[in-house]
This record gives sequence, structure tokens and C-alpha cells, in this order.
Amino acid sequence: MARSQARRHATAVGEDARRVLAASVAVALVLIGIVVTPSAAQAAGPTTFSNTASIAIPAAGSADQIGTASPYPSDIVVSGMPGSVTKVQVVFNGLTHASLNDVDAMVVAPSGQSLVVLSDVADPESTIAFASNATLTFDDTAAGAVPTGNVPTGTYRPTNNGGGDAFPAPAPVPSAQTTLAGAFTGINPNGTWRLFLVDDATGDLGTMAGGWSLVITTEEAAVPTVTTVTTSGSPSATGTPVTFTATVTAAGSPVTAGTVSFSVDGAPQGAPVAVNASGTATFTTSALAEGTHLVTATYSGSTGFLTSNGSLSQRVDNATVVTGNTFCNPGAVTVPGAGAAVPYPSNITVSGLAGPVAKVTATLSGLSHTAPIDLDVLLSGPTGANVVLMSDVGGTTPVSGTTVTFDDTGAPVPTPLVSGTFRPTDDDSDVPDAGFPAPAPIPSTATALATFDGTNANGMWSLWVVDDATGDAGSIAGGWCLTITTTTPTTTTITSSVNPSTFGDPVTFTATVTAAGSTVTTGTVLFSQGGTPLADVAVGPTGQATFTTGDLSVGSQLITATYSGATGFGGSSGTLEQSVLPTPTSTVLSSSLTPSVLGNPVTFTAIVTAGSGATPTGSVQFADGGTPLGSSVPLAADGSATLTTSSLAVGPHAITATYLGASAFGISSAGVQQVVLGPVVADAGGPYSAAEGEGVTLDGSGSTPGATLEWDLDGDGDFSDASGPSPTLTWSQLQALGINDGPSAHRVALRATLGAQQATDTTELDLLNTGPETIVEGALTATAGEPFTVKVGADDPSPSDMAALFTYTIDWGDGSPAEQVVGPADPPATHTYVAAGAYTASLSSTDKDGGTGATLSIVVVVAAAPVTPPTAPPTTPPTGSSAGSSGGGLPATGADPRAAALLAGLLLFAGAAAVHIARRRAQRG
Repeated sequence: MARSQARRHATAVGEDARRVLAASVAVALVLIGIVVTPSAAQAAGPTTFSNTASIAIPAAGSADQIGTASPYPSDIVVSGMPGSVTKVQVVFNGLTHASLNDVDAMVVAPSGQSLVVLSDVADPESTIAFASNATLTFDDTAAGAVPTGNVPTGTYRPTNNGGGDAFPAPAPVPSAQTTLAGAFTGINPNGTWRLFLVDDATGDLGTMAGGWSLVITTEEAAVPTVTTVTTSGSPSATGTPVTFTATVTAAGSPVTAGTVSFSVDGAPQGAPVAVNASGTATFTTSALAEGTHLVTATYSGSTGFLTSNGSLSQRVDNATVVTGNTFCNPGAVTVPGAGAAVPYPSNITVSGLAGPVAKVTATLSGLSHTAPIDLDVLLSGPTGANVVLMSDVGGTTPVSGTTVTFDDTGAPVPTPLVSGTFRPTDDDSDVPDAGFPAPAPIPSTATALATFDGTNANGMWSLWVVDDATGDAGSIAGGWCLTITTTTPTTTTITSSVNPSTFGDPVTFTATVTAAGSTVTTGTVLFSQGGTPLADVAVGPTGQATFTTGDLSVGSQLITATYSGATGFGGSSGTLEQSVLPTPTSTVLSSSLTPSVLGNPVTFTAIVTAGSGATPTGSVQFADGGTPLGSSVPLAADGSATLTTSSLAVGPHAITATYLGASAFGISSAGVQQVVLGPVVADAGGPYSAAEGEGVTLDGSGSTPGATLEWDLDGDGDFSDASGPSPTLTWSQLQALGINDGPSAHRVALRATLGAQQATDTTELDLLNTGPETIVEGALTATAGEPFTVKVGADDPSPSDMAALFTYTIDWGDGSPAEQVVGPADPPATHTYVAAGAYTASLSSTDKDGGTGATLSIVVVVAAAPVTPPTAPPTTPPTGSSAGSSGGGLPATGADPRAAALLAGLLLFAGAAAVHIARRRAQRG
């Protein structure tokens, strides 16, 4: 219903403002890029939209006269506005309320942007603001904020003096914006705007009899801008100029038209400043009071550009007054009826002090308060340490102009409070004070100013003052001071005369004490080993203290030299890792018998001596490789240890004797190689097989490890034919041993020798027959009708086969029956081909043992029988003619050129075959 009411009452001023946009873009090319400047932007407005329905603040019947208004929210529907928002004004019509301090008002745009336009106008403990049928217009350009007392009809800046206002649902969380421009510039105005009103304190009622209005100005073809603010330095000092620079950009480029208005804590600062060619405007002031100030720069907007704003927090401190080691902030601290003081915090900057803090005292000058028990005072230092100086102490008797110094040596803060020196006192120290709002640190559990001891004194110290109850106020009119005592830090270094040292040898430790690069000649140095004191020695005129001892235990010892400190010098310490080595020893090991025989006892003797001449004590561990031989054996009085064993297996053994050391003697060891003989095993492996022409590799790996292995392959009893666990014999070596014709079987014998022991083993070598390779010698061309003869040869790896006859089987390839020829390695074979052509003949050879090699295929080219031409009278050929001659001596009459070409190719093939045969004969020797 409220929305329809708003539609009925919204004015139509903006309906007639619609125009056809006539926007032009001027593009200017410059050396550094392209600058695009909007022109002819069209504005619509200001246009007023209203909801005249009365609003009860709070809703009628609200308990304790506190809570949300009715209606909640109140809506205004905006429509028909072209472009984006450039300005918004909010109007409260006929506002009546007995305490505007209690009224919180937030406006929310259709797209969710929000601004609290009214909240916490004044401190209700001290001042009341009220209105009677007043019309309040909220405008960023107004001269001032909503005043206290009787608020008349007028135009005011949005006024929000509080923080953390809570608006019940469906209200959103308030934004951090402080101006209407910052909240709403550039948005689409059309849609439902909402006003959320809350009365957040009891005892007062009010109404907004005429409802509320929005005055909206928009602009088409305008672009959004961004305004940023920077400072020439923060914190700055009171009375010292500080310059604030606002930079206005649009799409990353500077905006060069329009003005920027600066404000500090909401108060305008002089006239608007025009932006320059770089898009910047500056404002300089030296009038900022001590404290933290919100500096805001608001860009006014111009043709084609929307408004925007930016802000920053500027911290301003009084200049610290330094007298010796006392540092003061003379500025007054004003304590309100409730809450944080002004300034909050009050700061002192300490500089130029050398060394860590030794003591701090704090003095509050001119302290006045109507109820000191309400004061909470916290001191924090540059390194983060803090302590509550006073809280819930001092009673309720008013004080005026008192001077209170806090010193750990004083008595507790008295009741009633009087001038004097007292230690930090917090009656609720078991529960940390929660009344120090941000940005104060959380109070620590420290109860004394000694919490700052040892920290760096230089930097910012802050005094945080809060009144934690209502109804009273006060001040620290004379400001506050810190008196800081520091000590010159010292450095203690320690050196050793020898490191590492040997047990029993004397070692001298020297401690050197310096301060700021100079030696310190007073005080003492305590030398200690671990946590055990050794000696306290005075520092000499050279700044050194020395201590000598020969009673250090073996191992790594932490030696500490601690300087006690003296007047003006702080204590310090240095440490050193002293390594104390045991007395070195030497071990010698011997065997009673080596090599020994399996099962017979062997005695090992270890003798241990020390470099210092003393006889070592302790025990020796005997081991076979990495395996201990029983338990360790104690040393005898002469430093010897013996072990007798008969359990060693056959083979070599790395026997070690390790002296295990003692409290003052180092570890040492020695070794001896013990050989134990046992039954020798020979394993010839096999049986083996090899073909004629191949070698063979023997395998004696199954024999006794370490034994000498010798082989007999020709059965002559001489084991010199080969040696080693896996010898390889070539075919030539086998032939030399008479193993040259297969199939045949041969005995292989292996002899293993270890010391005086020997063993033999035999196996068999089967020599397999290899078929011969068939060879043909002679030209592979024939003439039809004439006998054709070639030599058929055989190549066999066995000399016995080569000395015997071979059987040759020949298939001439012309369909005639295969024939056999028996002869030595190269008998002739003759055959007559009937017709011309190319015939593939197949030949194979078989040795005396029946082994047949691979079949050899050859191509025999058979030429036709020559034709005798009829006799003709000689003629003289014409000049230049080659007729009657073939160039090769052959008759040309009747010759077929294709047959001649075929014949020539086959002759080349035959020549190559002849070369192959010749090479094979050369290889056979």
C-alpha cells in the first residue's frame, strides 16, 4: 500500500524532462595517446519524488518507546529518470521528536547502496537535539551538520556522529559511506528507494508528519569518476602544515574540469578547489588539532563526469617535548561523560635513546575528574607491550588539578585520589578491561611498568584514556610525560685456547666484554659448564676475564661466560661449544694360525694401547665381518684381550677387534684376514654341446669359491687346456685339442685346488656335425646343344670331412633328372642344355657323416647355338655405315638385340659369382 501511495504522490516533474540524447565524441590524437571527452551530456532534474504518508518514530505501542518506526521501511518508487545519478537530496517533512539523539535514519537505493543520513546528533549525556514540525533537507553541499538544541527547518549535511548502528531486518548492514554523493553517484535511480528509521533509546516519541522526499538529479552520457586522497605525511605535528592532494580520474585518465571540496571531520575547509591539468586539487592546513581526523575530498562533477569522493585518516600529534630522558606531550586530554577521550590516543614519540629500557615512569599532569573510579588509563609502548595504569580505583570523590606519577616502587593508587607517586593499580586485573575501544590494543595481563623493561624505548608511546561510566567528565589538562631510563648494552664473547681439546689437557677460556665498541673494565664474569658454575672472575683493565681448567668431561660442553653488569652497563653473556676428545688409542690384532683347517681352534689376540701411556680399560668386541663373535671381552691388566673359536666356516674371514672405548679413552680397531680350509668341491658343469665350427663356454661356478680351477679336454691327464670358472674355447682351440669332427663325444675334466686339497669332476662335450656349404666355380653361361661344365665344391668346418669325399646332388633346372656326383671338395659336373634360356639350378652337398648343407641356387644362361650365314660376295658398305659389323666380332646378321642384352646381363652375374667363389677359396686357405 505504501508503494502505491508513493506512486500516486510522486511528482511528474521528471516525466517532461525526457529528451533525445544528442551526444558527440570529440577524439583528439595527442603524442601520448587518445583522449576521449564526453560532450553535450544531458541532465534530468532535479526531480522530486515523495511518500507523504506519516511515519511514527517509533511505532505506536513500542515497549519503552524504543524500536523501529512505522511503516518500516517507508518506500518511494522512482521511475522515468534517464541516465545515472549525479546528486541526491533527502527531505524529512514535518519532523517532530523530543530527542533527535535517539533517531537513526538510513536511506537504501534500489540497487542496494546505502547511507546513514542521521544518527547520534549529539552526546545525550551532555546535549539534547530536538525538532518540532521541522523540514530537514540533507545535502552534501550544506554549510553544516544537524545542530544540537532546537533544530530548525533547514539544509544540513548528512550527520552520523556514532558508529555501529544496528538496523533490524529487512534493513541491510549500513555502508561506510559518509556522503550522499559517495553512496549514490553513478547508480540507476529507477526503482524502490527505502527509508529505515529506528529510535534506539528509551523515553522519547516522534513523527514525520509529511513523510519524506527524494530530490534526484541525473545525467546521461556521463562517466563515473574516482577520487583518491593522499597526505604529505601522517602522523603530522600540530601547528605544522600538512597538504592533502585529491586526484580525480575517469577510466584511468585525469579529469581536468570541475572542483574538489575538502572537509575535515565533516566540516568544510574553505572554498572548492578547481582540478588542474593533471586532475589534482590540493588543500594545505596547519590548524588540525591533536587526534585522528577524517579528511574527505568530494569532486563536484562536471559536464560528462559524475561526482565522486575519497577520504583518509590523518593522525596529528603534538610535538614531543624532550628534557633529558623525560618526554612529554603537553596537550590536554579531554575526558567525556562516557567513552574514549579526545585525543584517542595521545602520543609521545621517543627517539635517541641507546640500549633497552631499564625503567619507565609515567606522569599525568592536571588530572581532574568528578569520579576518578570511572577512569581507565592504558599505556602502550612501541613494541606492543602495554599495562593498565589505573582502572576502577581512586574513589568517587572529585579531584582537580592533581599530578599522578606511576612508578613500580610506589604504593597502590589511594582512595580518594591525591597527587603523588603510585604503582599501576587495576582492581579488576583478574579480568582484562574491555572498555578500550579500537584502535587500542587488548590490555595485557601485565601489572607493572616493568613489562617494558628490555624493550626498545624508541618509537611511539600511546596513552589510551576512557571513561567507562556515564554522568561525569574530566580532563588531563597538563598533558602527560614519560621518564625512561636505559642501560648501555654490552656484548660478551668467549674464546678457547684449543678446541677441540683432549681429555686431561688444560684449556683456557677468555671472556671479552665490550659496550658500543669499547672495552668494559668493571664487573665480573661467571664461567659455567652447562648449568654448573666454574669460577667468578673480575674483568681486567683490558676488558677480559680468563679461566683455565683441565677437568672437562669428554664430549661437547657448553661453556657460558656471563657478565654481571655494572653501573651504566647492562649484563650480557656469551657461549661456546667446547669439544673434549677422549685419549686416542691403538689396537693390534693377530691370529694364532692362518690358514687354519675347518673345525680346528684359532686364537685371536688384540692388544690396546693409549697415546698418553696409560693402560686403557674397557672391553674388545671381536667380529667376523659384521657379525659379533660372542660377547665383548674385557681387557686384561696388560691391555690385551683374546678369543678362541673353532666355529669359522670354510673360506676367508675378515676378523676385526674393536676396542669399545671408556670414559677417557677413544675407540680404535684392527683387523686380520683369516682363511679356513675345508673339503674342496669341483663341479665341471655340463654336459656341453657345440657344432662343428663353434666354440664352447665351460661353467665351473659350482666349485668351491676361491679354489684354483683347471680343465682337461683332450683326455691326456694334463689340466692345462683351460683355467678359471668359465673359460671359453674357440673352434680353433678345440681343433688343436683334437676335437674337430662330429658327431662325437669327448670327456671334459675339471680339477679344483685349494691349498693342499684337490678335487676333480668330469662331464661330456658333444660335438655336433655341421652340414657343408655348397660352392660352384666356373662361368654360368652355356650354349644350347653343347656340354656345359662347372666345378661343384664343398666347404666344411671339419678338416676330417674336408679330407673325405662329398656327395653332390644337382638339379639342372631344365626338367632333366637330378644327378649325383661323388668326389673331393671340387669335382667337375657336366650337363648339356637342349634349348636356349635361363635355368635355375639347385645344388647341395653331403659330407661323410651324412650332414647336408643348405641348397645353393644358381642361374645358368643358355645361348642359342650359332647360325652360320650363307656365303655372299663381299660388298663395300656406304661411307659412314656400320652395317655388317656388331662391334664385338659377332655376326650381326640374324642377331636378336634383346637376346644380346640379356646375355650381357647374365655375363655380369656370372662374373660376380666367380668373384664370390674365389673369395671363399681364399678364406679356406
